[in-house]
Amino acid sequence: MTSTLLLLGASFVFALLFASRPVVLVWAPIIVRLFLPSYQANEWFNGPHPAGDMIMVSALVQTIFYWPRVKKVLSSSRLEIAVFSLFCCLIMVNVLSIFNSFTDSLINIAVVCLPPFVLHLLFKMLVLREGAGALRKVAWVMHLAMLGQMYLAIQQNITGHILVFEDTAKAALWQLQGIDEITRSQGFVETGLDFAALCAFMVALTYFIRNPIIRWVFIGLYLYGALLGNGRASILAAVITAVVVTLAAKDRILTKLTGIGIMAGSFVWMLGTEAGQALTTKVEDDGGSSELRKEAYRWVEGHWHLFTFTGYPGSRDFRGSGILGSSLENAYLIVGADYGLITAAVLLALQIFLALRNLRNAAGAVTALGALDMIANNLTNSGFTSNQVGAYLIWIALGFATIGKHFSEYGYAGHRPGIFARRRKTGPVTGAAGPGRASPLRTPEAVSYGHG
Repeated sequence: MTSTLLLLGASFVFALLFASRPVVLVWAPIIVRLFLPSYQANEWFNGPHPAGDMIMVSALVQTIFYWPRVKKVLSSSRLEIAVFSLFCCLIMVNVLSIFNSFTDSLINIAVVCLPPFVLHLLFKMLVLREGAGALRKVAWVMHLAMLGQMYLAIQQNITGHILVFEDTAKAALWQLQGIDEITRSQGFVETGLDFAALCAFMVALTYFIRNPIIRWVFIGLYLYGALLGNGRASILAAVITAVVVTLAAKDRILTKLTGIGIMAGSFVWMLGTEAGQALTTKVEDDGGSSELRKEAYRWVEGHWHLFTFTGYPGSRDFRGSGILGSSLENAYLIVGADYGLITAAVLLALQIFLALRNLRNAAGAVTALGALDMIANNLTNSGFTSNQVGAYLIWIALGFATIGKHFSEYGYAGHRPGIFARRRKTGPVTGAAGPGRASPLRTPEAVSYGHG
């Protein structure tokens, strides 16, 4: 309890110190989430992840001290807030079942579901205020942070050990119990699949890197990271996203073709490394992973009518109870088993809609593709349901993607007066620059639209 109170106090101080700098309020909790896995956070704080506390307290401070900007976000987000509220209500309705606990359902909303969604709204506030420039700053902070993730992942591949928080990880993760060496690098996140998904998403953010050579270097780094994580779906997503980013970048045709050639050659070389050979081996023999997924889908096909509107009427620990050889291997089906397939469909539909809605310009399309990558990743493993980093990545991706809709409607600088808007008559501007010249203290917008 003491550590939780101290964490809340520190989060409040942080939110107050950077209340006027929303960029920091966005990237700081992301970095905390990327470098502090959930199992270690539970060991230290026994409650919500510190990143979640930072997000919720920051949102509260913004609401108290900067209500106009929060009001603008809320007014432009009525649809997603309404659908997300419906999703939460459907979860709480399930407490009427003897198989669902009121406390557990409420904690699930407060800890797993709500903070990432609020982070998405903070992203939207950032975009409405500052546009693409702010997103580029957040993306660069994440790219620099990934250098630390990649260094640890490479060391894990060399040594076969997690190295950081290893004892806690082995005690908390069933995948690591009874093994001496790990076969997948996982960086600072929870599992190798999470790390591969993170690298696939980061490929989309290389769009915000203007220099093509630096962009290619980071893309190559993330492709190798996805190989180290050994997630087949994530590697495929990373390759597709790399091609799309290269084609969408504002480079000359020759530069784009050169980039595709370099990345293709580099990826072929990577396939010859130890990490690449591990992927090839897994494609040829995945140890029964594909068969376990087929078994899970067959079980859902035969029992879906039991948890269409409410959760499955029985034990949801399918692996522990012996019903299946693994979990359902699909985050949305796991939500369906817990709270009903209708509840899962509402969440999935909301996320897909938000991604597709932003396919309006290059930046929106690339980041929306990153969001679709995360949705696909959640369709192939437990993802966000176990409070892993995937719970945040999908909403971070959707937060970046809001630049698509915002740019198409308002431009990067925010709302503009319409053509019939009343303009104030202004005389010659007199300021520090002298009579007849625009004062350097007046913004171009203010001069052209007659404000101030």
